[in-house]
Amino acid sequence: MHSTRLRLLGPLWLFGFLPAMGAAKMMGQPLAWFFGDTGILLGGGVFLAAYLISDWVLSPAKAAIDGTCRLLKGLPPEHESSTWLPETFFKVRTEINLLFAKQHQALASAEEHTGQTAQRLQHAERLVRESFSAMQGLFAASDEGMVVIDAHGSIIASNEKLDALLGESLERLVGRDGKRLTALFKERLITKQDKEAWFKELAATPNERRQLSGELPLNPPVQVELQSLPMISESGAVIGQIWILRDHSKVTLLERQLRESQKMGTLGLITGGIAHDFNNLLTAIHGNIALAELTPHGNEAEVKTRLEGASQATTRATELVKQLLGYSRRGTLEKKPTDMRQVITDVQGLLRHSVDPRISIRTKTPESAANILGDCTQIEQVLLNLGINARDALPEKGGVIEFEVENTSRPDSTSPDAAPAPFVVVSVRDNGSGISPENRQRIFEAFFTTKEPGKGTGLGLATAQEIVQDHGGWIEFDSEIGRGTEFRIFIPRLATVAKEVPATSPDTSLISLRNAAAPNLRRILVVDDEAPVRNIAVNMLKFLGYEIIEASDGQQALDIIDAGDQKIDAVLLDIYMPKLSGRDTFRKLREDGNDLPVIVCSGFIIDPDEFIVLSQGRTPPIDIMTKPYSLTVLQNAISKAFPEDEPPTKHGRKDPSLNALAS
Repeated sequence: MHSTRLRLLGPLWLFGFLPAMGAAKMMGQPLAWFFGDTGILLGGGVFLAAYLISDWVLSPAKAAIDGTCRLLKGLPPEHESSTWLPETFFKVRTEINLLFAKQHQALASAEEHTGQTAQRLQHAERLVRESFSAMQGLFAASDEGMVVIDAHGSIIASNEKLDALLGESLERLVGRDGKRLTALFKERLITKQDKEAWFKELAATPNERRQLSGELPLNPPVQVELQSLPMISESGAVIGQIWILRDHSKVTLLERQLRESQKMGTLGLITGGIAHDFNNLLTAIHGNIALAELTPHGNEAEVKTRLEGASQATTRATELVKQLLGYSRRGTLEKKPTDMRQVITDVQGLLRHSVDPRISIRTKTPESAANILGDCTQIEQVLLNLGINARDALPEKGGVIEFEVENTSRPDSTSPDAAPAPFVVVSVRDNGSGISPENRQRIFEAFFTTKEPGKGTGLGLATAQEIVQDHGGWIEFDSEIGRGTEFRIFIPRLATVAKEVPATSPDTSLISLRNAAAPNLRRILVVDDEAPVRNIAVNMLKFLGYEIIEASDGQQALDIIDAGDQKIDAVLLDIYMPKLSGRDTFRKLREDGNDLPVIVCSGFIIDPDEFIVLSQGRTPPIDIMTKPYSLTVLQNAISKAFPEDEPPTKHGRKDPSLNALAS
């Protein structure tokens, strides 16, 4: 304010002093007059007047500024301010005070909100950090191999389980390139599906979930499932993919065990009837032998008739045991050309032991072959499951179960638009109670059953459907309450099947077999821990003209061979023995470089591939026989070791000429 007053004082002094000079000039006073005492007094008076006037002029402004300041501070006006300012000016103070109060309140609320927001942000940051740590821990500790690929095809994360399944660090294998990862899976994953088509579809439709099953060639091989899951943002855009590589080995093993369990359950259902038939066969064998012993001397014809009856019962019992062993054997899927007509015949033979005699089992088969590429045992399991279900649906008074095989052509159920393809259709019909409409959608569910507790596991149809799908087919069914049910199994048909070379004719007479073998003077080592069984083999071989050495276990057999005191031309080797089993004995022979011809025999069904592995690249067994065996079967097996155009050779522990005997 003082600087403003000084700026105003100069102009006021000039405006007051200059007119006085002009008036003095007009009155005839000289200019020097103004520089004298009178002029000084006049200038001082003008200055004093200007000072007073400036104070008076600035008083309203000063009052306005002071009043405004007090107004803004919410203070009452001073007397001087109220003199120069109107009364209404100070009424604004109330409004300004209210405005300031509101602003202060808003500011306080904003500060409080800011504090709360800061706390929420800190809490959210902590939750995000904890969630990220948890996700990171789950990602790292997952039992499934996981890899995250962004929308640009770059790998942004993976876990150690994936490295373990691949057998090497993912970073070292492909770096961060998603295309190289795709190429890696195409190269390493062994699968029945078309891998190229699968990855092309995945690239074309990244927003869909897809999975691919296969095997990684590790040691041992690992069954895996590769699954692709899209990562989708809130806007619905695909921002990447998550690939999950899941170890399915345990699941595959459990499925196999479940299937075996269900198969054993089916076998248990038919065991009672089979035991009844087996006892009948044993009665026939025992009775015929007893009658032959009681036949008076000289009545050879009646003795021969009794022995033939016992032999026929023995043959039937052998076939029955082979059926049971073949059905109950464990192992992986072994597909080979199979004629469904023969399968139906075998299933009918097994099923008739577990059904009421009043139930009629019928079969209808085509004249031409109905060949499929399949595992005979598993197909039998499917048909037995359906047959037992049909039996349970029949009334107590009896009924009809019908199996029909036919060759047909139709499109695949999974591709209805495809051209018709050849199929074998196996139909299983019954005239039982039928399936209720509310249960028809669930009959293929695992553990779903309508039977009473203890009479069904609910695994029969689920297992059947899985087996048929493994063979590239499917199951259809029709049912009507009170009239029965029909199941139809579709399996791809083989157009042609290579013909097998027929085995040596079994019609050769025992006399000709004995006379042909007698001059050879071959020496055979018979190895079996059960003396009665060993004696039968020894007597048969002696009848055929061979010299025999006996051993009661594998270790004794190896000791005889190692001693080299007697030339041995072939070995008849049992499998299940104490001290040293037949498998270990055979493996030890081949490890020592001994290619002695070996004929394996056992009461169980033996997988030939097992002995190919045991032979370690050397000569496998020349034949595998199942007990009990006939004299003709034994001679046919022995003849494979001694071709008629090969003379007897001296046996040596590592004689390479023995390879010819095994060919």
